[in-house]
Amino acid sequence: MEIFYINQNATLPKLRVELINDGRYDYGKSYQFNNAIQNADVTFTMKRVSDETLKISKATCSIVLVDEGTCDERYIIEYSWKRRDTNEKGEFIGRFDINFKDDLKEYGKTYDGGNLIAPIYEELCIMVK
Repeated sequence: MEIFYINQNATLPKLRVELINDGRYDYGKSYQFNNAIQNADVTFTMKRVSDETLKISKATCSIVLVDEGTCDERYIIEYSWKRRDTNEKGEFIGRFDINFKDDLKEYGKTYDGGNLIAPIYEELCIMVK
């Protein structure tokens, strides 16, 4: 489980996540993925752990280019908190829904566009203190 801490009524730090391909660098895959993520709709949903009440439902996220001074492009997903998001203390589970609008084309293969829920391997726990 990945844990993110934020103070009650705070709007900083922003929630930032990075999608990782598979741990191996492949220019072709990275290029296609980066093109697809730029044209995707990304939303954030957060619910309380104790009673599964929705606190945030499909709020819009940003796709941000990380400038590392290299010629490779890397993008992260960023959610900017609003005061109402953090006005109650508690433990929450968050998730990002990524809707790839276009099909991905890679080395002559086509993968259908569609939805991806992230994080994939472990839950994102948000602790509002």
